[in-house]
Amino acid sequence: MIAPAHPYGPRADAGRRAFDEPDREAFRGRTRETGEVRGTWAQSRLTVLHGGAGVGKTSLLRAGVVPELRDKGANVLPVAHVAYRPAFPVAALPEHNHFRLAVLGSWYPRASPIQISELPIGPFLRKHRRLDRLGGRLPTLAAIDGAEALLRTSPRHERHRRAFLDDLTALMKEEPDLHLLLAVRDDAVDEALELAARLGQPSPAMCSLGPLTPGAAHEAAGALLRGAGRNAEDLAAALVRELRTVRTAGGVQTTSRVEPALLQLVCVLLSEGLPGDAEISAERLHGEVDRVLAEFCSHSLATIAADHSLPPEHVLSWFRGVFGGPRGRAGVLEARLWDDVPKAVVDAVQDRHLIRARLRGQERYHELQHPRLIEPLGRLGGRAVPIRRPGPSIRLRQAHRALLDGDPELARRHTDAAVRACGEGDLKVRAAATTFLGDIAYEQGDASTAISRYREAATICEAVPDNAGVGWLLAGTGRILLASDAGAAVRQLQAAASRLPHELSIQTALGQALWRSGRTRAARAVLEDVLGQDSRNREALIAKRALTGTA
Repeated sequence: MIAPAHPYGPRADAGRRAFDEPDREAFRGRTRETGEVRGTWAQSRLTVLHGGAGVGKTSLLRAGVVPELRDKGANVLPVAHVAYRPAFPVAALPEHNHFRLAVLGSWYPRASPIQISELPIGPFLRKHRRLDRLGGRLPTLAAIDGAEALLRTSPRHERHRRAFLDDLTALMKEEPDLHLLLAVRDDAVDEALELAARLGQPSPAMCSLGPLTPGAAHEAAGALLRGAGRNAEDLAAALVRELRTVRTAGGVQTTSRVEPALLQLVCVLLSEGLPGDAEISAERLHGEVDRVLAEFCSHSLATIAADHSLPPEHVLSWFRGVFGGPRGRAGVLEARLWDDVPKAVVDAVQDRHLIRARLRGQERYHELQHPRLIEPLGRLGGRAVPIRRPGPSIRLRQAHRALLDGDPELARRHTDAAVRACGEGDLKVRAAATTFLGDIAYEQGDASTAISRYREAATICEAVPDNAGVGWLLAGTGRILLASDAGAAVRQLQAAASRLPHELSIQTALGQALWRSGRTRAARAVLEDVLGQDSRNREALIAKRALTGTA
């Protein structure tokens, strides 16, 4: 199927989204860290990159490390994320592992999900191996971002998670040329080390990413502000000073570091509201930064409340009461936070870069992301604020993450909203979102809704036009119908095969549908044709064995 042109959509969410390779020129302030991670990853079988939420691990990899490695001729794959979902109906796959589909689909975006689902990881990587000019094998550099989801029990895909880790363990043993990097949050380092031992690398290379030094923050802010068409140097220096200044009832303090997430947010949003040529006083800048941070906090909390069907006043009051005082800096035991709000809300607040987790012994604590948020927290009102949602592509990505986190209802709401937000020029996004609604229903065992959504998506794909997309949606519908209406399944799969005549997985499903509808001779002919083209096709071998046993 044709995927949306850019998985992160337009810059509607630019104050929060990670930098990507097209943003390379605007990504500054991480020269030392980029060089360190680049060299370590290139030389090590297993690298663990860790840092707090919002510190910029994703940006460092996508806009810093990977482009530099590619410039040097390295065989470096696109960064994978475990929440990634290809725009493809999962019901069309004979079998699939959510984590394999996410990781391999990210590493090899041009590969068919059918190929990804059929081949173990090792043979798949060997199939795409690259050689140097002398014919020697180049090391394959592969990264998995957000790897915490691989390290902890999955609420909906635990069997898939365990199987994928088994595959990854075998891969590290079989492929000495694979250099794997896992990016995790600081509070997942212990689990990452446990996985490293399982992967046969008990002492992996470790790279730590912390907040920005003042000099690095100045460089980063200057690049962001220049991108907004501003006289950057003086404003960048003033902004960094302001973000380091913490005012409390006890006095004024200056922090030694600057949080990248807050710096990016303030630079992007503040530059839109300040006059381009006027000099800005320190007092006005203080007020403007407070305003931006307060609006960010209130909007983030109101959005989280809406996502989890909670009164916004409750979430705002809870956050201000817990993190607005001394406990916000000292840290609050995670389990105590769950007394007032669900765990999913705490996780969402961390994902929004308002708080961060730290381990103390065996217990996890949460503290305010940066003390500079204390003052704006005092400005938070008790009433709800209007919620400004991002564009449909970003909303769809949020739906993918919600499903990974085990919340199909939130995933469905995000996806429904993405469909509603699509304009006339968003047909590809609308097709992907409607397909994902079918996936959600399919994974919940709701066959009728899945079929309905897939048929809607096929109509949209016809309008794109995307012939292959229509074919795979017909195949997904046909595979669902195998269990209840073999005759209808035959018709859907024949239609799919007419659009994608060389796809053996569709032919194999058609053979099974013919057999179940009583057309044994036709089924045998189809399956024998598949095996004539691929004698090791696992699904076709199983289907023919079953057919022969009943003949």
